[in-house]
Amino acid sequence: MKIKLVSKICILLGLIIVPLTAAGVFATWKYASPLSYEQNYDLKMVLAEDVHIVEASFSEGKGGGDAVVNGFIREFLNSTAKLTTVSTSTATLKLKVYNNARETYAYNAVKYHAEQYDNVDIVVKPSIEHGDMIAPGEYLEFDVTFSYKKGITPSNTILNSYLEFDFVPLDKLPPKEEIAVDGALAQFELIINDVNDTGSFTKLLNQMDDGANNNRNDSYIGNVEGATDSDTELLAELFQGNLKLNIDGVDTDVTVIIKREDVDGNANTGDAEGREMAIYLTTDGLNRIFSSAPVYVAVFTSDDDGNEWYQLGQMYEGTANVVGYGGNIFGTGSFNTDTWKSTNRKTIQDLIKAL
Repeated sequence: MKIKLVSKICILLGLIIVPLTAAGVFATWKYASPLSYEQNYDLKMVLAEDVHIVEASFSEGKGGGDAVVNGFIREFLNSTAKLTTVSTSTATLKLKVYNNARETYAYNAVKYHAEQYDNVDIVVKPSIEHGDMIAPGEYLEFDVTFSYKKGITPSNTILNSYLEFDFVPLDKLPPKEEIAVDGALAQFELIINDVNDTGSFTKLLNQMDDGANNNRNDSYIGNVEGATDSDTELLAELFQGNLKLNIDGVDTDVTVIIKREDVDGNANTGDAEGREMAIYLTTDGLNRIFSSAPVYVAVFTSDDDGNEWYQLGQMYEGTANVVGYGGNIFGTGSFNTDTWKSTNRKTIQDLIKAL
């Protein structure tokens, strides 16, 4: 989600905008002198039409736990949780959000990137569930509790974090298993449209073209088990944290394979050779031999030989056979894109050609 602020918002809220190290779709801000909606009704007129955090404060601590709200803006919260060496220590914040849209929104997930969460021994859990709704013009209050992971002997007791509380229109609420791949897909579209000589797409193509030094051919690249360090490191860099997210307190890795292939059967679209860019995504562990795994696919094409890319259709859900690196049918850790079929047993070529 891109964040845009107009000067009027800054004046009303007293925002101090300080860019910090941010990854992917996340933004980081400091916030000064927050005004609640009750204090300034005009605020509703200038904020974007979606769900905003309007209040955030410490609620309670157990075992000596405490927490400080450093700031918030839109759906992003910056806080510091201060637990103790008591293993049952917790700290709870109370958040209040407002739906400034004209339609019902639903809670999707609380998400963060690893680099924006500096203590992996502490987990975060909201009291709301995926799918909980908030009507237009309504408020919703919920708790956010920080606690130690099970089995941890506390040593590092402080957590600094930037959390995104993601609310989406009810009719666009994805299944819970799609949450992580949505972020990776959004970042992929940014990558392939950064087409200057030193841009992300050039880096991606250069790495794909170096298949001979990466134990694969030049038609694909992925971060699957068995891929070379140079492949996985380049993808991690380009995806800016969107291949490793924490979703509602659960670490989630996204495995991705990117392919150059003619999907739409039209030699005049795609790159100069008529090939689309297809991205295959899964959060499955890919650890079951002779099995299939849920895999999502999205296809991008171009009308000007790859200078500008756009998505064909939607992101499609399906399955693909689990294999080892290079297609070893007796292995695990990867999947065979050639075996992908949608939930209604269509190939990706069938789906795209039917558009």
